[in-house]
Amino acid sequence: MVEPFTFEEAGYILYADMLDRLRTQFPSVPSWRLDQIVSAEHDAITGGVLRIVPAEVEAGAVEMLNREVQGDLEEDGEVA
Repeated sequence: MVEPFTFEEAGYILYADMLDRLRTQFPSVPSWRLDQIVSAEHDAITGGVLRIVPAEVEAGAVEMLNREVQGDLEEDGEVA
């Protein structure tokens, strides 16, 4: 028999919860930019649109936002 598991145990998180954490961690970044970065990171990993995302999407978005806040992205604002 298969044991039930949570999204977190499977390596997934809720999209809305992730955005809330990113907004808290990066209050100076506009919501539209957070959505843009998360969408790009999600598409890079999954190639599709979901309401739950692999936990790695948040880690990748945090990495990109840290670079952006530090001014390390190209001037044209291109996302990875």
